[in-house]
Amino acid sequence: MYNNYGFERNFFILLILMAFFLPFVQGDIISVNSGGSESLVVTPDRYIEGFFFLNVVCGDGLIEGSEQCDDGNAEAGDGCSATCQTEPPADDDDDDDGVGGAGAGVVVANISVDPDEFNVNLAISTTKEESILVTNLGSSELTVSVSQEGLDSYLILGASNLTMQPGQSSILNVVFVALSDPEIVTGKIIIGGKTVLVALNIQSTLLLFDSNIVVLNENFKVEQGDDLETLVTLIPFGDPTRLDVTLDFTIRDFRSQIYLTKSETLLVERQINLERNFQTGFLPVGDYVVGLVLKYPNGVAPSSASFEVIEKVPLSIFGRLILFLIILILLVLILIIIIIIIKKLRERRENNPSPPGPGFA
Repeated sequence: MYNNYGFERNFFILLILMAFFLPFVQGDIISVNSGGSESLVVTPDRYIEGFFFLNVVCGDGLIEGSEQCDDGNAEAGDGCSATCQTEPPADDDDDDDGVGGAGAGVVVANISVDPDEFNVNLAISTTKEESILVTNLGSSELTVSVSQEGLDSYLILGASNLTMQPGQSSILNVVFVALSDPEIVTGKIIIGGKTVLVALNIQSTLLLFDSNIVVLNENFKVEQGDDLETLVTLIPFGDPTRLDVTLDFTIRDFRSQIYLTKSETLLVERQINLERNFQTGFLPVGDYVVGLVLKYPNGVAPSSASFEVIEKVPLSIFGRLILFLIILILLVLILIIIIIIIKKLRERRENNPSPPGPGFA
């Protein structure tokens, strides 16, 4: 009679070895380089390599093990050493002038700006004036500079600098200008090192359609690798008309660097709502705009919405332990099922022995 005990024992030993060595499996990620480059980047992934075993890495932005700090890099002199130990603060020469260092030579004034973002719809050859409220939060008189980035022909600044007493507010008037071409323009207004993000949606004068795009992710934040979820609304004007329209989607940052383009064509005769999702695994952490340009005969209607890509939060030690236990339980259940099947097959053979061959009486 066939004996399966050896097979069961070997199979069980194999599963135990797999469960033991699984925490040490390493994995790499192959990804397209950010910024639209065609080059590939191969990097170790801490979410794979540290899935079951806590892999403490200085510079990954997570305080783990014996780390006293982790500022996302392995450089010394910035308050957190190359071995992720706290460093004494460096002496500075600030004399309570309301200005503090922001690292890398960028100086940010102790001010508040309101609003900190503009999303403006403009028709070709028109302008729109807006105001920014700037408040001195320091304890001494403060003069801040005003500049822009990426908005050379689309913005008129009301002043090149502002002077405010402690606690005083000042209003900065800005004028947005739409040029001759329908498009989406992104840029920044910089006030004392503080940034006001700007997205201009310049559309044709004669509109048969309007468009609107809204980010559905909570708080307009997307973890790296998760989908950007949007709701698109297409609104026809006037009498109902069946028209083929083209939807051109883009994802860009506030330096006008385009990271994604996507296009589709639809037949539209009434207002419709569409859900469209976009992958974000190729985007570095930062602020972005998802833009929609609706094109139809003799007209263009752009719209946009801003969102932020944040670093994906890894599983905690407790979460990793729970996941490991779940997988271990599944392996045990699979083993039990296999053993039960083998026993059933053995019992069937014992209860139904093979008939003797023709040579036996």
